[in-house]
Amino acid sequence: MKTSFMYNLKQILIVFCASLATAVAVEVFLLPVNALIDGALGMASILDILLTGLSSAKWYLSAGLWLLVINIPIVIYCFFRFNRRFAVKTMLYLLFLGVELVLLRILDVAQLVKQVMSADGYTYDKVLYVIIGGALHGLSLPMLLSVNASAGGTDIVGLIVQRHSKKSSSSAMRFILLANTVVVLVSSAVYWIITKNATEAVNMFIYSLSAAFICEIVQESIFKGFSAAFELEVTTDKPDEMAEALKEGLKHGVTAVKVVGGYSHQEKTMILCVINKSQLVKARRIINKVDPQAFAYVENVKEVIGKGFANKEIELEEDK
Repeated sequence: MKTSFMYNLKQILIVFCASLATAVAVEVFLLPVNALIDGALGMASILDILLTGLSSAKWYLSAGLWLLVINIPIVIYCFFRFNRRFAVKTMLYLLFLGVELVLLRILDVAQLVKQVMSADGYTYDKVLYVIIGGALHGLSLPMLLSVNASAGGTDIVGLIVQRHSKKSSSSAMRFILLANTVVVLVSSAVYWIITKNATEAVNMFIYSLSAAFICEIVQESIFKGFSAAFELEVTTDKPDEMAEALKEGLKHGVTAVKVVGGYSHQEKTMILCVINKSQLVKARRIINKVDPQAFAYVENVKEVIGKGFANKEIELEEDK
């Protein structure tokens, strides 16, 4: 019971931290410069901008509440059709995010941060806001994936499309990217039509795409940290000793391949081993210790699926 409680508590804390990162990114940095991000959150943001003018007095029409309204049918469908733990954690993330956005608006935190950023006569930098906001939001998705949850909105719709179309996860990602781009484009057009301010509409589109790009860079960097690795290829005259030393020292399996030298025409053995990036220095020491005459080179491995390597991917499973 205690182990289960601590496990669930840890997952809830991760979901809370993910929601807080997004709430601060959106309310404090992106909305003040009219930048939108993500599909459902982008729709909630444009409604906030147009209906409240980002006024704390109209918190009841702010992005936090619109986000919950937009996601209600999606989460309900996911809850009854797919994995319920996934749906519950996603719903918990949305509740946390909605409440945090409303509280940040009521407390007018964005204005306080703007005053700090504009201290000593400096005007706040919109580009800096976009960079910080995009980077902060980029932290949330890897945290959610680590506990098998999602940010809702177009993320869930993309996964549902993937499930029903029987296509790969890359197809879902392309759908999500297309949907988010369409939301930003339409929102910018609506802003232009209503406010008659073409310059701000263009800036909204550019800032939004820039924030999404920065968000993607941060997410990709974190995902690479989860599953990227190096492949060692070691040609040696001491294959048994080398294989045993690498297995013992790095705690990874090895593969032995017979090769023939193109210069010497002698048969040798190549030892293949996939390791984490942090183990590269230790691997070099092992190779030099076992066989200083060994020939070795290292290749980048984009992703590893298997024991000993973290892999973060959401799969929606139907409840039986």
